[in-house]
Amino acid sequence: MVNFRKWLGKKESEDTSYQDLTLELMTAGFLVDYDLETWEVIGVNVYDYDGFQTQEWELRCNNEMRFLERAEDDGQIEWTLTRRVPLGEVEGDVAGAILDGGDPPEVVTYKDRAYNAVESSTGIRRPFDDGGGEEEAGDDDEGGEFVSWSYEGEDRRVLYVLQRGEREFVAYEGEYVEEYQFTEILPSPETG
Repeated sequence: MVNFRKWLGKKESEDTSYQDLTLELMTAGFLVDYDLETWEVIGVNVYDYDGFQTQEWELRCNNEMRFLERAEDDGQIEWTLTRRVPLGEVEGDVAGAILDGGDPPEVVTYKDRAYNAVESSTGIRRPFDDGGGEEEAGDDDEGGEFVSWSYEGEDRRVLYVLQRGEREFVAYEGEYVEEYQFTEILPSPETG
C-alpha cells in the first residue's frame, strides 16, 4: 500500500492523534463533551496542599462555569466536577462560625441535602501555563493562599468552602465523576 504521508512529505510525528487526548492533557482552548453539552477549557490551575497537588480545569458552556478537579493519592485518581454556589445558600453559617471560632460546623445543608465535614487543609492556587509549568499568581486573579473545608453528602456529592484572606469566602458544590463521562476531547482550533 502506498504511504501518502511519506509521498506528500508529511512526517508521521506531525500527525496529531486525537485518540490519545485525555482530560489531564487538556489546556486552555480545548473542547470536551460532558452531559450532552460541549465545554471549553478556559483555564488550568494547580492546587498545592503542602506538597500534595491537584489539577483544576475551568470549563465554560454558554454562561455556565464548572470546575473539574483531578486528585491522585496512592495511585487512586479521583475526579470532581463542581460549580460555584452562593455561600448564603449553605445553611449552617459557615463564615460566621469560622470567623468566631476558626472551625466551621461539622454538618451543613445545601438545597435540603446534608453534607458532613471530611477534612480541612491549607493550600496555594497557581495558574498552570501552557508551557508545562506553574505561573506565579497575580494580584488580579483568584490565585494565592487559601484554607479549604471539604464536605461529603450522600450519592457522591461534595461541597467545598474556601477562605481567601480574612473575610472572603466562596463555596462550590458538585459530585464525583468518572473520566469516561467526558468524551470528544479536541484541542483548540488555534493549536490543533
